[in-house]
Amino acid sequence: MLVLGLAAALVAAAANAGAALLEAMATRRATHAAGVVTSPLYLGGLLLDILGWVLTVLALRYMPIVAVQAIVSGQVAITVVASHWVFDTPLRRVDLLAAGANIVGLGLLVGSAETRDLPHSGLGGTIALLVVLVVLAVVGISTALRSRRSVPIAFLAGLSFGGTAVAVRLVDLDGPVGEVVRTVISDPVAWSLLGYAALGLGLYTVALSRGAVGPVVAVLAVTETLAPGLLGLILLGDGIRSGWVVPFVVGLVLALGGVVVLARSPAQASLAGDDGVARPPLKRV
Repeated sequence: MLVLGLAAALVAAAANAGAALLEAMATRRATHAAGVVTSPLYLGGLLLDILGWVLTVLALRYMPIVAVQAIVSGQVAITVVASHWVFDTPLRRVDLLAAGANIVGLGLLVGSAETRDLPHSGLGGTIALLVVLVVLAVVGISTALRSRRSVPIAFLAGLSFGGTAVAVRLVDLDGPVGEVVRTVISDPVAWSLLGYAALGLGLYTVALSRGAVGPVVAVLAVTETLAPGLLGLILLGDGIRSGWVVPFVVGLVLALGGVVVLARSPAQASLAGDDGVARPPLKRV
């Protein structure tokens, strides 16, 4: 099942990158806000976002959290390279090196991953998941209302998205479709999954509105990978193959280091439409 999880994570990264490109193109083409959300390009990007999330959930069922989150964050590398062709953004030599480091790091992470049986959440785990969600919501909403700095909000968004990864590992989604639907409706762990996702999306949106896209993406990628990844290794049964601890650590550093560098690339500013460098790919209508 490791191969299935790997394939799902890779396609999720590609889908998320494609969504970012389509949504950026829709924003650049539209002349007013209403034109963005009704644009076929934007709607196509939204569908790719949903597909990416579903595939990430699938990957988390078969691979360690830290590996899945790192692979999905590799969408930054795909976006930077693709935006060079789509938006004509400058592609720096350091971007190419960072993309290469990201690929090597992901290869080491996948090679060191060890799959084990999924854990089952008891009452204590469910309560802990819900309590952390409430605390994050209180702190996150309060910070979003009071702080003008984007980095703390992005950090809390990363923790929230990390909570979705933990919830996916704990919720029981095995069995026929009808049983899965009943689980989603009745299981508090499934409710917390949706709560973490909604909170993360809201905080991420606020963070982007408060600061430059590069630092926000970098903080988010590192936080949503490391926080749930370490929890998965310590408490949720995620494993590292015997003798692969050093390659695992090196891979994690390379993968996340590459993402941090790429998050500060001119291509990221181009996607946000505030770079002032890349020409719009489509004429305004």
